[in-house]
Amino acid sequence: MNQKHIVLATKKLNRSFFIFSNQTSQQDCLDYKNISLVYVDVDSISLVVPKKSISEGHQISLYVFENNKQLKTLNSMPRDKSILKCEVINGLVIQSDTFDKDLNEIQITVNSKNNEYWEQMITSIEAKQETVSQAFYKYRK
Repeated sequence: MNQKHIVLATKKLNRSFFIFSNQTSQQDCLDYKNISLVYVDVDSISLVVPKKSISEGHQISLYVFENNKQLKTLNSMPRDKSILKCEVINGLVIQSDTFDKDLNEIQITVNSKNNEYWEQMITSIEAKQETVSQAFYKYRK
């Protein structure tokens, strides 16, 4: 993985909310409070997710929301997912590791995405990361 393209993120750097459908097991994970972004690069994304929600080798459809308004009222995944006001990223889980007793970290190779949105997301996170890095640099002086 090219270090230049890796972008580290925290919840404060990325205000997006995530839910997903495990296409392999046909199960949905709507627990958006326990799904968080770890990093993004050109063709992969890493997330922390609830344990037992998805495994290595599974196909995933990741739904990315700019706010959690719609998620607060979502009790189950709609059959017609086009009603969701979000971006959709499809991929394959290539790695799953224990994060803590309740969470796993997964790495996803992205198969399909909205390229314009993807680039915008990476650029936004990089800019926010640069701001944080500059603040740490000033503090260290």
